Amino acid sequence: MNTWPQNRINETSTHQRLFPFIAGVGADYWFRLKKYRLEFLPSIGYQLNRHTLEPDNAASSNLTWTVLELYQGINYYPFDFANDCMCPTFSKQGQFFKKGFYISFGPGLALSRLSNNIAQKVIHQAIGFARFGIGFDLGISDLLTLSPTVQYQIGQHINWSNYFNSSTAEDLNIYSGLHGSLRLGWRLDKRR
Repeated sequence: MNTWPQNRINETSTHQRLFPFIAGVGADYWFRLKKYRLEFLPSIGYQLNRHTLEPDNAASSNLTWTVLELYQGINYYPFDFANDCMCPTFSKQGQFFKKGFYISFGPGLALSRLSNNIAQKVIHQAIGFARFGIGFDLGISDLLTLSPTVQYQIGQHINWSNYFNSSTAEDLNIYSGLHGSLRLGWRLDKRR
């Protein structure tokens, strides 16, 4: 999973942007409604991000931002909703787009920790967020499915004013932006 944040702190002396790309890994559990293509994917993710600031006439500072993320993903298949196709995996036979296209959305909570090697301050913060987007299931076999998803993530504004002397540090929108993920689904029992 990756997030490209839309708004970041700009350091006035260096014009550096914080955390221009955020990457992580995660795991989910999949279940669905019995007769309809509405799937639920509760997940947990972890991100570790590092960034070095080098302001003018000052020692460089290494920021470390770790995030533990809890997310309740929901996939809705609008073109195949009333079909009990034993998904998420399927053979590569017939109606490829109809079976595979989905709308993805859901709420989440991120537990954030920002630390610094110089100031030795730690900021803990909970960040609420939601994601909305689209994805596609690509059946590799009857037991394996690859699912790329592109979403827009809307995150709660956060306050990092303990680290930065900037008016923008009190109201950061760093957890909003374009979010991409690539999920590999594996099922041991395709009849469930």
